[in-house]
Amino acid sequence: MRIETLIEDITLVAEAGDAEDALDLSRQLIRKGNTKRAIDVRRTVVRGVLDRNALRKLAVTVAQDAAKHQQWVQAEWTSLAREARSLNLPAQLTTALGQIARTA
Repeated sequence: MRIETLIEDITLVAEAGDAEDALDLSRQLIRKGNTKRAIDVRRTVVRGVLDRNALRKLAVTVAQDAAKHQQWVQAEWTSLAREARSLNLPAQLTTALGQIARTA
């Protein structure tokens, strides 16, 4: 599941859903292999009651984690491009690495 979709789904459940919707989202995340987020969503339901504020906070946390990851990826690709240039690798390879770093 894409990060944008996950954030939208969490926000939708927080604003308009109920406890059963949150549990359904949790099961869907488990099927997709996103166990950590599934547990996080599941923990927003206590005794059949949905904690909307906790779910909203989870959406913010997911967005922040995605931003951190994107920054790390960009830094790593930039480092690889710089290293490729310093090793005098073929121009096509260094150009491709540089392009990936800029779009990561």
